[in-house]
Amino acid sequence: MEEEDLSILRLIAAGRRRIDIADVTFNSTTKIDTSRRRLCHVLAADNSEHLAALGTVYGLVTRDHLPCAPSTPPPVDEDDQQVLDLIVAGWKGPRIAARLQRRVDPVLTTVARLARALRADNRCQLAAHAVLVEVVTCCAVSPRFPSKPLSGMPPFHMTATGTGILLPTTPPQPSAKSARRSRASSPAVAAPGPAESDRNAQKDSAPIPPGVATWVSNHIGRHQAWALPNDVAGARTWRMSSPEGIIELRITRTHGDLQREVTAHRHAIIRLDTGLAPRMVGFDPGLRALLTREPRGERVDDTPDRGLHLRESVHEQAGQLLHTLHESTLGTGDRQAQAAANTQRYIDYMDRVLERIDSPVLAGHRAVIRRRLAVLREALPQLPASYCHGSFGTGAWRWQRPTQSLALTGFTRSQLLATVVDFARPSLLWTDRPALQDAFSRGYGRPLDELEHLLLGDFALLAALEDLWHTIRLDDAEARPRLAEAVRAAVERLPGQR
Repeated sequence: MEEEDLSILRLIAAGRRRIDIADVTFNSTTKIDTSRRRLCHVLAADNSEHLAALGTVYGLVTRDHLPCAPSTPPPVDEDDQQVLDLIVAGWKGPRIAARLQRRVDPVLTTVARLARALRADNRCQLAAHAVLVEVVTCCAVSPRFPSKPLSGMPPFHMTATGTGILLPTTPPQPSAKSARRSRASSPAVAAPGPAESDRNAQKDSAPIPPGVATWVSNHIGRHQAWALPNDVAGARTWRMSSPEGIIELRITRTHGDLQREVTAHRHAIIRLDTGLAPRMVGFDPGLRALLTREPRGERVDDTPDRGLHLRESVHEQAGQLLHTLHESTLGTGDRQAQAAANTQRYIDYMDRVLERIDSPVLAGHRAVIRRRLAVLREALPQLPASYCHGSFGTGAWRWQRPTQSLALTGFTRSQLLATVVDFARPSLLWTDRPALQDAFSRGYGRPLDELEHLLLGDFALLAALEDLWHTIRLDDAEARPRLAEAVRAAVERLPGQR
């Protein structure tokens, strides 16, 4: 988008009238109307309220542009929430009343009450504030991309930073038949069960579904895609090579997974410098599809005793990146309670995985491991919380040779967790190489606290077990011995095992 388009979008989201926007931008009201229609088409919005909400979802409108927005989400009861979800989706009062089978006057009263609670002067500002403070989920704000290919017109393209969509020289004309509105999102869910993960892993070789392929083509054009068989979150994943870099398409397992990943991109991953982390290109709740541009770089060489993963400078950079991610203020209400609940689900998932791993390295140790899981559950409320990567380790690191810098990828498990979860995988390398831990702590800005240090070995074992389970599902005979050895070493470091 041009800077003028962004300025108009942000003024619309701030609730400014068209005549005021014209005065501020030194344009005529006719030009403002034309720009608004073009913005609605590019962002696939139905009207100004929907446009304001989508602009905020994509990160084009931020708190800097909405100074009046509340800092924390106000309480909204269930009935008011239904109205608010439809407002941000671009619905008007009479249509909302018909959908909810209510009279119009009470609905308008609810809108006024929501506007006061969210410090909004009008519906556009209300929609933008609701998305900004996450009173509504991103999946309630469904973009209306055409369901048919935009034939004869250039595709949508991502910006250089991947934070928005460039307007083609000749805007594509909207299809006569628009995509069906999607349903509201479901709440975040726990990781898939072991059996369900197996079923999802078998689908990875399938081609991109036709409807999703059309949606992707309208975003980035047509590119050859290849399937990735190793998604740990139960999502179907493909990658495409484009002039802007590698594009990853994910069809998440649930609407809750999509909500979690989009929220991570909007509030946490965006804090990392451009080129050092993925950037969201687009998403569609109805398709449960997410497009991201991956950072350039090669996988970090983890050859035993001589790989890049043993360099102190690499661990120091890893600590710096993780510190930036953990500084995110993402999360509403009691972050500590949310992190404890999410970590509890992770521990319960690994308890189920432990039952399914048939490996000699666990012989005679299962009872000890379960006792340690009980210790972890009791300690969760006291552990520091952060917005975590979820799978932080050498598998998520990418080395950029030209700049000698480290980038991060693999944010499919990102959520509020106990901070120590992200220290687990790197710590598997720290036991015999304390200098690596010192370098990481320098980059991160602090050493582990006493409780984190006490429980780090337990979380390291869970990480090693999760990686081993993943190779078992993929039938990766080459990686399995190495990961089994990592599990054995982690078990031996548990209290009472020496």
